[in-house]
Amino acid sequence: MAHHVAEPIRVSAVVVRDAEGKVLNVRKRGTDSLMLPGGKPEAGEDPRDTAIREFREELGVELDPLRLRGLGEFRAPAANEPERDVIAQVFEHPYVAVDRPLAEIEHLEWADPLEANAAMAPLNTEQVFPALARTARPPQRLAVFTGSAFGNSPAFAAGARDFGEAMARAGIELVYGGGKVGLMGTVADAVLEAGGRAFGVITEALLAGETGHTGLTRLEVVASMPERKRRMAELTDAFVALPGGPGTLEEIFEVWTWVTLGIHTKPVALYDIDGYWQPLVRAIDTMVDAGFSKPEARDALIVATEPAELFAKISEWQPPLPKWS
Repeated sequence: MAHHVAEPIRVSAVVVRDAEGKVLNVRKRGTDSLMLPGGKPEAGEDPRDTAIREFREELGVELDPLRLRGLGEFRAPAANEPERDVIAQVFEHPYVAVDRPLAEIEHLEWADPLEANAAMAPLNTEQVFPALARTARPPQRLAVFTGSAFGNSPAFAAGARDFGEAMARAGIELVYGGGKVGLMGTVADAVLEAGGRAFGVITEALLAGETGHTGLTRLEVVASMPERKRRMAELTDAFVALPGGPGTLEEIFEVWTWVTLGIHTKPVALYDIDGYWQPLVRAIDTMVDAGFSKPEARDALIVATEPAELFAKISEWQPPLPKWS
């Protein structure tokens, strides 16, 4: 008789640490194990949305999706269901005050990840806590801003295609504007053809004009450009601009400004194909030299010419102090 292997349980979970580095854990009613706040997704729900909803339902606190950053996907034995594994999409969020448990949560505990605790779920001790000890944070998703045109050099399309393939090989998912034309379509197609996952966010008005990509992992249609940009920011761990026009420039400058103001804590990067961004980099350096931008802001902006270089810089990036801190 064939041995039946139970399907793993898929969940989203959130790491919140206090000033001492202790991690918030919860214990559900009728169980013995401490685990990260989180739970199972609803039908069609993005893992990040699941994490935010579960945290709200369990602890009565609304997390800021702009400050949610992926830690990784981890697999370990389930704490409360014998002979089953749990696969968890785990995210980090800056400290939030939590007063009391709600719903099925019976107990809260801030635990030191370096101390042994027999009540701790295997997911924490075997996977998440060791990951927290690593300084690098590889992105799970990248938001890519790029042109709806191809430009006048074949190097741009070739570079965009290579970048999309490298994302898929590295297991990094794509978030982008949802169109199938120009370099944005090239990146999306390259990710999908290499076996990766691509998520598009497009406005109703642009759906017909930019010809929405119908082959994506998921395409969300929203009402306005501000909603489109905010939704892309919520769904990603970092932002990257490939060659593009005024729209690309506006998008990358907005999220770069956000990081300098402390609105989010996600890396922002220019992926420089065929020297395209060098005039802009020189203009930014001029802003610093003229006293209109701080060196810390310039240092927070990543510039790279190869996918591996870009991914490494994103993984090692640390947010700057907010401008008015």
